[in-house]
Amino acid sequence: MYEKLLEDCGLTKNEALTYLALLKLRKAKSGEIVREARISGGKVYETIYKLIDKGLVKEVSENGIKHFIANEPSAMLDYLKEKENTLKQKEKELINALPDFSNLIISKFEPDSVSLVKGIRGISAIVYRVLENSKSIKIMGVRSSKKEEYNNFWRNWHRERVGIKKGAKMLFSDRNTDYWKFFKKLKHTEVKELLHLSPSAIMIIDNNSFLFSYEEEFTCIHIISHQISDSLSTFFDDLWKIAKK
Repeated sequence: MYEKLLEDCGLTKNEALTYLALLKLRKAKSGEIVREARISGGKVYETIYKLIDKGLVKEVSENGIKHFIANEPSAMLDYLKEKENTLKQKEKELINALPDFSNLIISKFEPDSVSLVKGIRGISAIVYRVLENSKSIKIMGVRSSKKEEYNNFWRNWHRERVGIKKGAKMLFSDRNTDYWKFFKKLKHTEVKELLHLSPSAIMIIDNNSFLFSYEEEFTCIHIISHQISDSLSTFFDDLWKIAKK
């Protein structure tokens, strides 16, 4: 029971076993630790010195023989606090580095590339990133008949879009639903309906084209290609001309 708790606090399995063994033994030589903790003799010193680095164990010498003593259990709290402070510092560093990471990701994309993305988390990372620097947003084949989870995802994405004052044109394949009404009232948003022609759910943002499927799993084909986005954008413009407000 306590072994799992210590592992959840950041210790390895061997470290947890060794620390618990030393709490029982209070002071022990390496061989005694191996027997009590039931860990490999070849790993014992590596494990002990990692615990020393964490402030959980100390080393003493008696008659030239190394002995090891577990520090008081409250030392685990000190270890966790230090780890928490380190994580907070790393969080700040990561936040500062995120723009550079995003640039690295963008630079890795080939001028023309196709990728299949599954699940809200993966799709979210891409569509929010592309939104930041978007110049043109066109969406067609929008339907209200999706899981509410997916409708809420897009409501939040479009709220973010409106918050940074990015305009969008949307072609709905249905009308007079709560989902449709939400977008009709949304700022920086033009909505039209084309009920007799229902293309797949497609979003074109600059040279990015997204083809969405909402069947068993939220799935997206992400295409980066000026040629394809231009072609889809032209198709959208033709539909926009005949669509009704």
